[in-house]
Parts: sequence; C-alpha cells; structure tokens
Amino acid sequence: MVYVTYGHKRAVMAFSTADGRESDMRGLILVAAMCLGLAGCQTPYQEEGAGPVVGGVRAEQVGYGRYRISALVNQNTPSERVGDFLLLKAAQTAKANGSRYFIREGDIQDASRIQTFTTPGMVNPNGFGGYIVTPASSSAAYQPGATVYIRLLPGSTRPDGSIDAQEVLDTIGPRILLKK
Repeated sequence: MVYVTYGHKRAVMAFSTADGRESDMRGLILVAAMCLGLAGCQTPYQEEGAGPVVGGVRAEQVGYGRYRISALVNQNTPSERVGDFLLLKAAQTAKANGSRYFIREGDIQDASRIQTFTTPGMVNPNGFGGYIVTPASSSAAYQPGATVYIRLLPGSTRPDGSIDAQEVLDTIGPRILLKK
C-alpha cells in the first residue's frame, strides 16, 4: 500500500501484479512522479509580476543606499526558499549598485497575505429548454512572503557583521537560479 497525502486529503494506492501480489514499485514510481509534479508548483525566482506565476522578488530604494527587499511566493514554496530569495535579491541589488557588501537593518518582517479570487455566476441554456445556473463563488489563497531592509556598504574591505554579495551570488545563486 502507498499512502499519498495532498493538503487535507489522503489517498491509498495499492497495485497488484498479475498473480495478485501487491507491487510497491509501481506505487513508488507514481508517488515520485507526483512529488516531482508538486515541486514544479513552487514559485520560481523571478521579478514580481514578471511571469505567469503569482509572486516573485523586488527591490525598492527607500533612501540613500537603503533598499526594501521583498519576496512573495505561493504556499507550495518552502519557507527557507523565501529566505534564499531575499538574500539573493539583496546580493544582486548590492552588486548592481556597485557595492560588494551590505548589512541587514532590523528583522525580517512577515509580508504574507491572503488573496481572494471571485468567480462570477453564470446562466447557460442546457439544450433541453431549461438553464444551468452556476452561482458565484469566492476562494482565498494564503500567499507567504517576507520583507527585509538592507543598507549597501561602500569600500572593498569587509566590515564586521556585513554580508558579502559575491559570496551569496556564488553559493545561493546557482542553487536558486538553476531551479527556474
């Protein structure tokens, strides 16, 4: 038997061979395929609003050498990936503005939100002289997110407590950017 849980639903999958014995291999292959499919539902690293997937990262200048870095993802994206998104975007912002080092100002703030989707109702003829009425419906989706403020640091000597943007690009960059 193979148990698969998705959300609040749990399904039991049992496969039998021609002689009536259960075959775990087919179930494991199916479960692996389902896991790969679900992994593909994570928010990719992209600029917010740049693709068909809701979410992404953005950097907004809020002062001289100060930036607000935000990441918004879907509920299938692990929380540690949100942290990687923030760090990678901060490093890209530092490098794009000529800084090798930056520091985080304050704590990481929760920027999660609940997005509501509304589907309008419809009335369609059913072909037999009557109508099919579909009522309007609304649903909500939790969208995890986080925000952090950074300050870019001038100079080529690494100050105490600072983060090396190039180091982040070299270590986190390949892991995140290859998973597009």
